[in-house]
Amino acid sequence: MLEAGTAIGEVPAIMRYLDEAYLEKPLLGVTPKEKGLIAMWERRVELEGFAAVMEAVRNAAPGLKGRAIAGPHGYEQIPALVARGKLRVSDFYADLDARLADARFVAGEEFSAADITALVTVDFATKGLSLPIRDDHRATKRWYGEVAARPSAAA
Repeated sequence: MLEAGTAIGEVPAIMRYLDEAYLEKPLLGVTPKEKGLIAMWERRVELEGFAAVMEAVRNAAPGLKGRAIAGPHGYEQIPALVARGKLRVSDFYADLDARLADARFVAGEEFSAADITALVTVDFATKGLSLPIRDDHRATKRWYGEVAARPSAAA
């Protein structure tokens, strides 16, 4: 909650607020090129990774019966989407590993919002679907170890 009771919801809006309010630690980039690359990679992680995890979790969890899609309306679970979501997560892990074989962090050589989204995605996949990073995804394991060790990751 901000001053005067103002609340900001939705992750992209929160990230933008933090970038503007705390200029010394930009998560969304500094130059136009950095901003574009970070936005691109963050969106890819969200669509290809996080959405896949949520598809599987929301269609499997008994507590989400009738709430398979977030939002104000109720939607029934579709069990077949659990298997598809897990396959999508597996593909996401392979794609992420290929990317991280070429870069220290998801969007390049600096920690960014894309890494935050990827960390949350991996944690949800590991805890919610029992799909941790595979041992042969060495670049992703290296990245995860570095990013998860950051003090902010434990907050």
